[in-house]
Amino acid sequence: MARHKDALFHPAFIDPRFHAALNPYDETPPPAVKPVEAPRRETRSRDFDIKHIRIELRIDPSETFIEGEAAISLAPFRDGLQELSFDAFELNVKDVRNGSRRLEFESHRDKLLVHLKEALPRDKNLTLRVLYNARPRKGLHFIRPDDAYPEKPLQVWSQGESEDNSAWFPCTDAPNERQTTETIITVPEAFTVLSNGRLVSEKHDKRRGSRTFHWRQDEPHPAYLVSIAVGDFSIIEARCGRLPTPYYTYHGTEKEARMLMGRTPAMIRHFTKLFGYEYPYPKYSQVVVDDFISGAMENTSATTHSDRFMHDARTELDFDCHDVVAHELAHQWWGDLLTPKSWTHLWLKESFATYAEILWSEHAEGSDESRFFLLREQNVYMAEDRDRYRRPIVYDRWEYPMEVYDRHAYQKGGLVLGMLRYVLGNDAFFRTLKYYAHKHEWQSVETADFRIAIEEVTGRNLDWFFEEWITGKGYPEFEVSHRFDSESGGLRLTVKQVQDISDGTPVFRMPVEIEVLGKRGKQSFRVEIEKPEHEFYFSMAERPLAVVFDPEDRVLKTLEHRKARQELLHQLRQAESFTARMRSARSLAEFRDDETVAALRRALMQDSFGPVRMAAAVALAEIGTTEARDHLVAAMKKSEEARVRRAIAWSLGRFRKDRKAIAALVRAMDEDESYFVGAFSMRALAHAAGEDAYEKLIGMLGRDSYQDVLRATVFDALAIAKDKRGIRLALDHTAYGIQQSVRIAATVALGTLGKEFKDEHEVVYQKLIELLEDKTFRVRLAAVKALAVLGDPRAIAPLQSVVEREAIDAIQSAALGSRRALEEKVEEGKQDGKKEK
Repeated sequence: MARHKDALFHPAFIDPRFHAALNPYDETPPPAVKPVEAPRRETRSRDFDIKHIRIELRIDPSETFIEGEAAISLAPFRDGLQELSFDAFELNVKDVRNGSRRLEFESHRDKLLVHLKEALPRDKNLTLRVLYNARPRKGLHFIRPDDAYPEKPLQVWSQGESEDNSAWFPCTDAPNERQTTETIITVPEAFTVLSNGRLVSEKHDKRRGSRTFHWRQDEPHPAYLVSIAVGDFSIIEARCGRLPTPYYTYHGTEKEARMLMGRTPAMIRHFTKLFGYEYPYPKYSQVVVDDFISGAMENTSATTHSDRFMHDARTELDFDCHDVVAHELAHQWWGDLLTPKSWTHLWLKESFATYAEILWSEHAEGSDESRFFLLREQNVYMAEDRDRYRRPIVYDRWEYPMEVYDRHAYQKGGLVLGMLRYVLGNDAFFRTLKYYAHKHEWQSVETADFRIAIEEVTGRNLDWFFEEWITGKGYPEFEVSHRFDSESGGLRLTVKQVQDISDGTPVFRMPVEIEVLGKRGKQSFRVEIEKPEHEFYFSMAERPLAVVFDPEDRVLKTLEHRKARQELLHQLRQAESFTARMRSARSLAEFRDDETVAALRRALMQDSFGPVRMAAAVALAEIGTTEARDHLVAAMKKSEEARVRRAIAWSLGRFRKDRKAIAALVRAMDEDESYFVGAFSMRALAHAAGEDAYEKLIGMLGRDSYQDVLRATVFDALAIAKDKRGIRLALDHTAYGIQQSVRIAATVALGTLGKEFKDEHEVVYQKLIELLEDKTFRVRLAAVKALAVLGDPRAIAPLQSVVEREAIDAIQSAALGSRRALEEKVEEGKQDGKKEK
């Protein structure tokens, strides 16, 4: 699904944390695992309202077994209710009682049906006690050391999103059911339990050698946000005013925990001010855990983070994870205080939390850095839009709920909120957020609630905005041209929207700024785009030196605005907006004259903002002359910013079999203090040197780094190099006991290399089939995806078995997608065979 190109869409500009997911030199889209027409999903209907759930469990982290009871208080919505249905995935229910009365019940794989002795009238409260035990395969996860990984911590933690908590307590596992909760968890004496709300009590039983933690959440929340985390934690006390904000971490990692979470009090103060609503809970705790199946989770008042976000100072040369902390904190308002009533409206939490990352960046780092953050988000979204699929943000079709947790819900939605702020203006935008939060506090919401809140605060009808950006799909693809008439002094600007509208992508309406640069300074105009083609006329006192369409890049779009070399050079030197300078740098790549190369060199070495220097590096690589290469090599030594050196590394990778470029990349691998400059250089070396890079690449297996990024990149690089020797190396490094990130990278590389080398195909296929039953969730997921790349139709049946036996829907969904991709390949082969006949 190749779409319109844009100067700001480039792999060198993507957040380095996403970079391993793509081949940065492959301009052809990867094999797409496209969604089929999935079933339409509706908001869950409910027969009763759960008021409170009290969960009492005894947990031994050394076992994978739980037992206890859940007391569920509820009231019917209608008269005559005689049967109660709860979500209860693989719970072994022993008894159900109403007071002392034992009730009949039926246990199904994912449901508990309770039969009442007499019909229950509307609004009559009832409390059931459900006694049960379980060995949860989702929802509650047990982390234990073993012979292969003896250093693993002993932990138990929950992850309920989207509908997994019903695997450890009975509930209505849907986002539109909200209740207060209690968790009373008994664990061995050495362990601590963190949960939602406030700690009511902590009791010690010396005879049994146990501790019991009683937590209570008095504010209603959906079941997927109920959380427990059990482990031997070091607790760092912190506060935001009177609000406790403790950090739970591993012993010996307190410094790293403060680096990750230490800005939380400042974030709370900032978001409270921006959102116009005080932080809503009695505490805000954060805990890091091992092998977390997600990145982080915004459990009410008790966020869980993967320990993969714990980083050292050297990692911060490239990034920190404060955006993750800001994202999960923002969910305490957008997702927890106000919850989408169904996953169809997921953007009301995920897009809002993603945009909160931008808001924090704007506060902490300034406007330009926050706008570059937006640009990185745009690149991630556009990669999904280009290579996989396009859908509306509000979307009601999926096989498994986690399928809508994609780049449309996160990155695109965050970009759309930025555009909404641009359309409304700062004051109206933040007044709307305040009003919306107060009006719908402790409620389930849908998109119409937010749209109506805008209208009630501002008086503006923004149906058109929601129809295009929220329930519509895609973005405008602009072709712009301009011409100055020296006789009349008139500037004519032609704007065309050229996107394909046959797939339901609309013609967009948006205000756009036009900036005209001249000898006397700049002039700015705002125009309204609403048709497939416009012509605008502006009266000029002098000939424009540069005309810039949407100079701040406020509108999500692609843009082709062809200009003369002289205009681009002036824009590169004089435009105030860094994205305007980035665009001119990229556009200058079509010129190879000395003046252009010199101008790009100046931008590479002297521009005031790193991303412009990154764009200049990419442009010099695309020019591809020896002079351009020499400028890149020199800049690699002198550039102080790691992100600029990453872009230079990518650029040097474009010089195939070039001795000087290869030497510069090898030097960066050996000497650069940034882990990620090293990783980018490895991928670049693989592209530039091909199989000649092998010895240098495998030498990096001995290098330690954050999350083993350097060892893992060995396999990314060998796949880029298409080096057959990488297959045997990858097979060895999928072994249980190898670092997890390395195992994952090796598994992914097997799919690519096995497809390339037919004589090794069988051994690769058998290994990937074996890894479908690996103990590690992320390795199983990687194997599922690698099988789609390998393209062997024999995997259809094993992948269907994965769909049927797995409990975690992220793997089920991926397996279903890979199976369908292989089935499509088989069908295409049949059709090709018919054509040949």
